[in-house]
Amino acid sequence: MSDIPRAVLSEHFLERMKGRRLVSAIFTTFRFEPGFFETEVLPVFFDISLSHAPAIKLVQLEEALRALPGSIAVYYDAHGLVAEGGGARLDTRRIPIRHRTGIFHPKNVLALVEDMEPDEDGKRPRALLCACASANLTRAGWWENVEVAHVEEIEEEAHSSLRDALLRYVDALVSAAEGRRVNDELRASHGAAQDIREFLRGTTQREHRTVSGKLLPHFHDGEVSLPDFIGGVMGKGLRGCCLEVISPYFDGGGISAPLTALLERFEPQETRVFLPRNDHGEALCSEELFTWLRALSDVSWGALPADLLRLGKSEEARLRTVHAKVYRFFEPKRGGREILFIGSVNLTTAGCGVTGRGGNWETGFLIEVTSGIRPDWWLGVETRQPPIFSPREETDGAATDGGTQLMLRFHWATHAASAFWTDSAPSPSLSVRHGGVSLLELSCLAPRTWVSLSTEQAQRLETTLHATSLLEVIGEGPEPGFLLVQEEGMSHRPSLLLDLSAADILRYWALLTVEQRAAFIEARVNVAGEDEPLLTKLAPLSFEVTLFDRFAGIFHAFECLDSHVRNALDEKRTREADYRLFGKKYDSLGSLLERVLKDSSTGSAERVESYVVTLCAKQLLREIGRDHSEYWAERRKDVRELDARLGDAAPLRAALASGSTEMPAFLDWFERWFIQRAEALPEEEQS
Repeated sequence: MSDIPRAVLSEHFLERMKGRRLVSAIFTTFRFEPGFFETEVLPVFFDISLSHAPAIKLVQLEEALRALPGSIAVYYDAHGLVAEGGGARLDTRRIPIRHRTGIFHPKNVLALVEDMEPDEDGKRPRALLCACASANLTRAGWWENVEVAHVEEIEEEAHSSLRDALLRYVDALVSAAEGRRVNDELRASHGAAQDIREFLRGTTQREHRTVSGKLLPHFHDGEVSLPDFIGGVMGKGLRGCCLEVISPYFDGGGISAPLTALLERFEPQETRVFLPRNDHGEALCSEELFTWLRALSDVSWGALPADLLRLGKSEEARLRTVHAKVYRFFEPKRGGREILFIGSVNLTTAGCGVTGRGGNWETGFLIEVTSGIRPDWWLGVETRQPPIFSPREETDGAATDGGTQLMLRFHWATHAASAFWTDSAPSPSLSVRHGGVSLLELSCLAPRTWVSLSTEQAQRLETTLHATSLLEVIGEGPEPGFLLVQEEGMSHRPSLLLDLSAADILRYWALLTVEQRAAFIEARVNVAGEDEPLLTKLAPLSFEVTLFDRFAGIFHAFECLDSHVRNALDEKRTREADYRLFGKKYDSLGSLLERVLKDSSTGSAERVESYVVTLCAKQLLREIGRDHSEYWAERRKDVRELDARLGDAAPLRAALASGSTEMPAFLDWFERWFIQRAEALPEEEQS
């Protein structure tokens, strides 16, 4: 038997990300565990040191995401949510898909990356990492099951066999999410999809299927049945090969229409089909199907090597669930061809789409493997008769039978909330709950229209979102449904766990490296009440007045902030600028002003220092607004809010001016020259 290639999915992506940074990414999945995705999957795509403590890790990821040039989106089946692990809390888009003829079943990663260091021309070359896998975005998918994945890389301006199919797929995701035909306006509203689409448009499509006799990779976007897709690419090239199929799910009943279609289409010399079992040795198919397949000519059930299935090295170790989906054609001779289809497609009628009447939405790669050695079977012939048969459906484990047709949206900048009912008829009376407590009572929502919620309803939803974005819906069916609130304006979402003093915010702005900022956050994250065994409990840092805490430190911190914002705007990373200037995060300019004004009003801060901070803020806003007028005009509302906060500092200036009769005139003179940034002298005068 051939050795089966083995690797850890997260480690493979970590290796691919070395020397690169993420620009934008699309993830697709059937089952979606938002909390696990944020704390365990996302970090794989950021080459930064993160704390093992989940609380600190979330704050560090929040920091990393703001600097992302693009955005991250997860497209998931609307009734595939996994409640364990909690809701989502980071600035990623979570977009439910409702596939009309089956389930939304793709498992893809499309990660647009660029080199950390610019080349000789000052550019950072980009590439698109394209993965087709069987693993859902869940703990079981990435940590526990036996899964399969394949990653292709498309370089900038490359000649690729994947271009056109991936473009169709990205557009189809946007269309399915919005429920209507895609256009330029819709594309622009899905930032990650738009970034990836623009990258692909810069490449060209290869028309040939092979190069030097080797098959180029081909992407199956689910538009045709699996046999038709493989046959359309390979023609008669697979006739007479050996075939083995690894699939954890089958149709109910006594025959397999997809297997019959594959046998008739490709006439394999011999076929082996993996027999999935549970920990008790029970076969996860019907007894009728087991008997039918065993009676077929040149077809047998197969088993994977035992060491591949064990969770540990001990023979008594618990067995892992096989969730991989592989269709492997090979010629059992030295130098023989080996063609693999890898992806999300189970050996089911809905998965393979063999009836021509719709089915699941599936994806996968068809690739050729060249190892130079004689291909052999991965599966050994399974001769044991299962003691019990426990058939299951591929939708087993979904959060609910029907999910929910309700969608909720909340915008942190405007504090507005709205509801959307996706069915064609008005909604029944619905109760949206968290922890058994009713948050919203909704009835007769108009179909397929965003309906604004009342101010009181929006406030209740906002309060809940501080704890979780995963809510329960009662009244739609016999079982509760789950929904993930779609959050927008995340720069205005209050920081997750961190609250810094004014001096700490200024210190943080001045830190130069990612490692320094990570250590700073770790020392100050508020995890009171959390039982975190991996977290070292640090004593509160002592506060002492140093030069840094006074004027030189203030000026240096604002200079660093100015540099960060300008670099972000120059590199089109407007979201990072939004976070730093207008956001509600622990280190945003607005947070600093709020803290300074609060401390000044309570007498816990030096008035002169607080006054200088407000002048630095005025100077920064004036110059950024002058040099980036278009960006400034697009954010008039946010600018007005900051101006209003600076207006609130008037009592602070008045208190200083009351110190002496000369002080008002001095402050007028001081402010006029302070706000106007000094310019460097010409070199000939710098003597």
